[in-house]
Amino acid sequence: MEMNGFIGGLYKIGDWIIRLVYVNILWFLFILVGAIALGIMPSTAALFSIMRKWMKGEEDLPIFKTYLQAFKQEFAQSNKIGILLGVLLLIFYIDYKVILFFEGTSFQIMALILIPVLLLFSFMCLYIFPVFVSYDMKLFQYFKYSFLIAFASPLSTLIMIIGLFFTAILEIMVPGLIVFFGASAPVFVIMASANRAFGKVKHKVQRIPI
Repeated sequence: MEMNGFIGGLYKIGDWIIRLVYVNILWFLFILVGAIALGIMPSTAALFSIMRKWMKGEEDLPIFKTYLQAFKQEFAQSNKIGILLGVLLLIFYIDYKVILFFEGTSFQIMALILIPVLLLFSFMCLYIFPVFVSYDMKLFQYFKYSFLIAFASPLSTLIMIIGLFFTAILEIMVPGLIVFFGASAPVFVIMASANRAFGKVKHKVQRIPI
């Protein structure tokens, strides 16, 4: 029997809490399954995939089986994305070190340019996994459309950043929360905000098969 009102609301909140704790545990376990280095990206992709299905109304899916299937299915492609992100971060790090080492107006200008570039890169990273688990694209298209969607829906991006900020503050202030919700809570915020962005830009991005 479906519960409504206050009791129904409490039940739904409790149900979501249990599910978030469960997938957070799976996230850690599957990172270990992938020998940590090779497990981070596919486990994160699987977590986003589960979250997306829940938000689409597929709440009764077999969680472990679905997580395992997503982990295996996205293992190679998600690690390719991880490698590309790592290369870009390495380039930014080298640029940063070069700017610190040298002096002069030209390097000060480079520093001013690097800051907004890093900001744009961060926005793209927020959307890379939601786009990855939502659409079937070629590798470099995930980066392209993550960047485009981040700026096509600035309000959703702002909501995402604010949500992540308060999630981080809460997990830092309350001991133990990071153990149970360290990955699942931020992923929930990101995926919910990204779904809003997808809806807002649907009519603008004709090439994405929504």
